[in-house]
Amino acid sequence: MQTYRHIDPTVLFQASGHDLKMFRALSQTYLDTSPAMFARVEQAVRGGAAQAIVHSCHTLRGTVALLGAGALVARLAELEQLVRHQGVAWSGWLAETATLLDAVEQEVRRSMHEYTGAQA
Repeated sequence: MQTYRHIDPTVLFQASGHDLKMFRALSQTYLDTSPAMFARVEQAVRGGAAQAIVHSCHTLRGTVALLGAGALVARLAELEQLVRHQGVAWSGWLAETATLLDAVEQEVRRSMHEYTGAQA
């Protein structure tokens, strides 16, 4: 089995009460909802709406935290803090974050098929 670089499946497995069926259902829920959540982040960043950026990042950050996606959690937290203190997002943030989000999604899909909880 390959290692995970962008998520830690044990975090969600523990949050699901060590229930593989629940683990997979929550993973699928993430896959179903994360594109719309990131679209709200994108829309807020492109529109320069500071309060909407903070809110949408915070919402997505809470969701990816359940996946053990530490780098993505940190990236979203960085933007929240940057916007709170400076009111803007830095150039290139969306593209870099979209790439990271894609990597997380790929690992979530893989974990749904190969993670058994025995690794916990």
